[in-house]
Amino acid sequence: MFTELYYWTYSILKKIKTNDNPEFNAFLGISSFQCLNILSIFGIINYFFVFNIPQNIVIYSGIILFVSITATNYFSIFSKRDEIKKKYEKFNISRRRKGQLFLLLYVLVSLALFVYVLANLVTAKY
Repeated sequence: MFTELYYWTYSILKKIKTNDNPEFNAFLGISSFQCLNILSIFGIINYFFVFNIPQNIVIYSGIILFVSITATNYFSIFSKRDEIKKKYEKFNISRRRKGQLFLLLYVLVSLALFVYVLANLVTAKY
């Protein structure tokens, strides 16, 4: 699933003339959205169970989360980027549109959920 999202992100980013490295930027973009989704889930869980976590633990946990997601994606997506490109370049027009629509929905829902959780469910303590 995320390999396809990677490919569609890459295909959009490579059309931007000022983008020097669309493969790496797509990899970081997918990793960032995965991290946002996990943080949204943590925000929802914290809303219901009200954990009192110190600020430094929150910061270190966020850094560890991003590094672990990025490292996992490096070995599962970025290192296999040529194989991924070959696989998804063969899709017909209707399948390409479905994939691009799925990417758009994934980005919009991820951002909307994160903003909603941040604005309405997470209480500022620090």
